[in-house]
Amino acid sequence: MKNFGNIKDTFKQLMIESIINKDDKGKKLFNKFLKTIGNNDTLKEQYLIYSNLQNTKFDDTTEAKEYIKENIDLLKSLNKKHIDSGNEYFTKLLKGVSLVKENESFYNDINFLVNTNKNASNINKIQESINNITNRMLEKEEETVVTESIDLPPSMLANILVTKFNTKYSEINETEKEIIKTVLNGNKEDKKSLFETVKRECIKNIDNKVNESSDVEIKDKLLKVKDKLLNTNFDYENFNSQISKIYNLKESID
Repeated sequence: MKNFGNIKDTFKQLMIESIINKDDKGKKLFNKFLKTIGNNDTLKEQYLIYSNLQNTKFDDTTEAKEYIKENIDLLKSLNKKHIDSGNEYFTKLLKGVSLVKENESFYNDINFLVNTNKNASNINKIQESINNITNRMLEKEEETVVTESIDLPPSMLANILVTKFNTKYSEINETEKEIIKTVLNGNKEDKKSLFETVKRECIKNIDNKVNESSDVEIKDKLLKVKDKLLNTNFDYENFNSQISKIYNLKESID
């Protein structure tokens, strides 16, 4: 069974690369990933616990270790059948896609703690894994570098090293950054606000093209698109698909 952490990071990278390359295939896979998690309480809990362990920072070692213990206990309490079934489905969705493995040792520590019953022969390894996760939680410098370098929460791009981002993802514009951030971390109000903003910008682009064009047929088509867009309302359940289509339309008209 593939490591859930690697699976999660791979879907996030697919989302980012699909926006950069304007590739709907990656977006559709990411949407399936999010929808599956959203419809299954066990998978949702697994996702949130991994996010807790990956993104939470502490100044105190004792507090960090206690927090790790609580989250590992929560992971152990989840329905293993649901976890295995969900992760197997995600692996099938990623068939042919190379898994992102930048954080593999970190995820291996989590898996070891979840799947190991403490005894005299493995107590040292258990302590080592706890210390590894603790040290990560106590690190602050790397978080600052990532945030300043890409202006996004580290939790969204934890699978991308700063240097890799600077060379490969430097051309992401501010709207695309906002879409990624909102898709992954936004609440309902955030998503509605972004939807209205991108929709408004798209309508503005259409109006500009209508004013610039002297072709009656083109104007007619643009006005029909505008009318359809004006009658498109925010749909929380289908936000990912909605924002992708409207943003791509805006960019194609711009």
